[in-house]
Amino acid sequence: MTVPRSWLALWRRLALIFLSAALLGRIAGQPLLALLIAALGCLAWQLWRLYRLYRWLQDEGEIEPPRAGLVWADIAARMVRLRRQNRKRKRKLSRLLEQFQQATAALPDAAVVLGDDDRVLWCNGASQQLLGLAPGRDVGLPVTHLVRHPSFVAFLGQQRQGDSVEFPSPVDDGLLLNARIVPYGKKQRLLLAADISRVRRLEQMRRDFVANASHELRTPLTVIVGYLETLLDSDDPALASWRQPLRVMRQQAGRMLHILEDLLMLARLESQKERPPRKPVAVPALLADIAEDAIALSGEQGHRISLSAEPRLWILGCEKELRSAFSNLAFNAVRYTPAGGRIDMRWFADADGIYLAVEDDGEGIAPQHIPRLTERFYRVNRDRSRGSGGTGLGLSIVKHVLNNHGGQLRITSELGVGSVFVCEFPGELRVEPPVALARNESGFR
Repeated sequence: MTVPRSWLALWRRLALIFLSAALLGRIAGQPLLALLIAALGCLAWQLWRLYRLYRWLQDEGEIEPPRAGLVWADIAARMVRLRRQNRKRKRKLSRLLEQFQQATAALPDAAVVLGDDDRVLWCNGASQQLLGLAPGRDVGLPVTHLVRHPSFVAFLGQQRQGDSVEFPSPVDDGLLLNARIVPYGKKQRLLLAADISRVRRLEQMRRDFVANASHELRTPLTVIVGYLETLLDSDDPALASWRQPLRVMRQQAGRMLHILEDLLMLARLESQKERPPRKPVAVPALLADIAEDAIALSGEQGHRISLSAEPRLWILGCEKELRSAFSNLAFNAVRYTPAGGRIDMRWFADADGIYLAVEDDGEGIAPQHIPRLTERFYRVNRDRSRGSGGTGLGLSIVKHVLNNHGGQLRITSELGVGSVFVCEFPGELRVEPPVALARNESGFR
């Protein structure tokens, strides 16, 4: 690295001063005193230059630095460049901040920047309409002192990212807000709250329509099925040529009834605002009944259905919902596994949770279909689903039941090999059964 010319000039000047002082001191007979006076003079001069530079740095309005020689001139010139660059950077950041504030102010959703201890640093106009926050009044206050809903306060205290919470607006109870937190800057978070009242009303209208339509259609369909069964059971010779059409009509009417029952089940699962109290459920006995029903459904297809269940593994939950979910998985395996195929049901637990695994060696499912299997009426193969009697609602019911029990559905499948559907439950749902009621279901085959 080359030495700047100003430093070389300074060294030459200092060398000349000290050399001159040494010569004069020698002539006067006091060389050390002369060198000391020269050193003190140089020090005082440099301190004066440093003081003038310090005063210039304090004066924000002065553009040009004071005149200084040698090294101090280079330092002052560098300071001028840095100050100009800093001012340009500040102006750029100010413009960006202004653009950001203008953009967020135009958003229909509330945006609040939170600092340490979740104190409000900034908020847009929509936050006043939705959250009741005023930019001039509430800046610096903890947001939990301004929005006090218990679910929002609990959500704000958690550390997980990507979650959201729904709560009524503190300004208007008729507004339902959805809030989420995203990281923003250093030690800051951005609170976003959107009005989802209209979306929830539309969803409720859809649920009410489906439930009402299903309920109203079930009664006439039940009457039709009753008359069709009566005609099929009649020995009247005049009906002999109509038996095959009547059987098809009875089959399709039964399928429609099955769809309506599943729709009503989904409507009940979605409309429950308060969960019923959980009770101990004898899952091994429940699965044994479902396995027997699956064998009956298989009939002449001769599926090899096996059940392995820990006899004392009970859980807290709703038995009706669990029966619906588990039977849907078992019956789907029967419907979509070729005749003579293998279906294994396993009920077990480990240190992480409780599981029901339903495995088959059927045709398998292509990877692109797996994420959508729990959607209503979604079918991998529509013609095959209609022929097997499926409604396209079974896995959607399974997903809702598991959500109500704090669990989740995990699906793995491979074409030509088979599929595995696993219901995962949290371990805290486990409960020990009464000794007198525990049944050993692990030997079912």
